[in-house]
Amino acid sequence: MVVVLVKFPINPEYKEQFKSYAIEKFGEHGIDKMEGFISMEVLEPKQLSPNMPPNNNFVIKTVWENMEAFKKYTESEAFRKAHEKQPPKEFFAGQPSVEVYEVIKEIK
Repeated sequence: MVVVLVKFPINPEYKEQFKSYAIEKFGEHGIDKMEGFISMEVLEPKQLSPNMPPNNNFVIKTVWENMEAFKKYTESEAFRKAHEKQPPKEFFAGQPSVEVYEVIKEIK
């Protein structure tokens, strides 16, 4: 299995607007129909205690059967449609980042 994390650093004053945008738009362009797609989660940052540094990173987590399935998605019409209309630039505190991991152990 392959897990892909896309992290979006969001300006705190736009947190609620980005949250609404993410709920409404993310995952609505056919990702769930792609071969090898397992799941998608949109994660909202939370702060456990006031002593922790602020976390302004929203995360999209997708899970794929394998790297080939994810690569096919990145070359698909669903991927193109999902990325053609981006949230306003002022929402972002920095560049989004993409991290790809292979699952080497899973406990359920």
